[in-house]
Amino acid sequence: MNKGTGLSLFFGGTAYLGIPHNEDFKKLVFEGIEIYGVNHGASRNNNITLDIFSLAENEAARRLRAEDSILLSSGYLAAQLVVQHYYKTHMLIYAPDTHPALWIGIPDAPQIKFLEWIDKTIELINNSDQPVMIISNSLNNLIPEIYNFDWLKCIDPNREIVLLIDDSHGIGLSGDRGEGIYSKLPQLPHIETYVIASMAKAMGFDAGLILGNRASIKNLRSSPVYVGSSPPSPGMLYAFVHAGEIYANELQNLRRNLRLFTDLLESTKDLFFINDFPVFLLLDDELAKDLLKNGINISSFPYPDPMGKSIHRIVITSIHEREELEILANAIMRV
Repeated sequence: MNKGTGLSLFFGGTAYLGIPHNEDFKKLVFEGIEIYGVNHGASRNNNITLDIFSLAENEAARRLRAEDSILLSSGYLAAQLVVQHYYKTHMLIYAPDTHPALWIGIPDAPQIKFLEWIDKTIELINNSDQPVMIISNSLNNLIPEIYNFDWLKCIDPNREIVLLIDDSHGIGLSGDRGEGIYSKLPQLPHIETYVIASMAKAMGFDAGLILGNRASIKNLRSSPVYVGSSPPSPGMLYAFVHAGEIYANELQNLRRNLRLFTDLLESTKDLFFINDFPVFLLLDDELAKDLLKNGINISSFPYPDPMGKSIHRIVITSIHEREELEILANAIMRV
């Protein structure tokens, strides 16, 4: 991380809590490797396994306010484990901008606004007798926009629903203590709820997560996809289990930096953002080009269509220093 003394600063990526550069977290990883080794490639239902897997899953469920959890080697595997468990028996309804990892086959997300999709989805489900699986992100980290799911209460309670929410950019950030969306979702008896996430964003290590109630998680553990998969690195899981205070401190640092950055700006008319979320959408192409030209590296590339228009975003992290934020704010105001 540049400390503000040169002409190259970085305001991109998804390491919102700075965990990949956190010395205390790295020490915990090395401790875990000393205890458990670099990896453990056996099947998840092998009769010989490591205690750290169940310890980490219990801790994830506790921190993120779910009954139970599964930790896998990647967010993609977590998504596919749930989707493949239901796609043959349920009609899959995908929300706009749903991440490609949650799709069966080629992604084809509806090209409409989220609120319009909600109305169409309620009508479709209420007029159908088929079991349905609703699949959505918890938020759009590109715009950014956080989605509300209270509309689920408008679905006919006689309908059989599975809800799958991808909270990859919410876990570690949203909620009072970074607990994410799971406990905020409507608890309805006719809706079976899962939340999945890549832990490689704010949480800072390579793994995939599934949250759910005990019965649902137990059901997934019987899936051939789960049985045949390898677990995450045990050293990383050891660090996660023992890093509760690190995550809490870095979340406080991040929120302090976000308040500082917005206070430094004389105007935010060229930025779109939401409180306590570390992504700032640049609305002015020329401003983005000027920042890049002057050594301030922001996220600027076409997504999700590689041939489409570039999306320009500033990402603030917990480890940005005041001087860096001052340089960024001054550069924006100068233009």
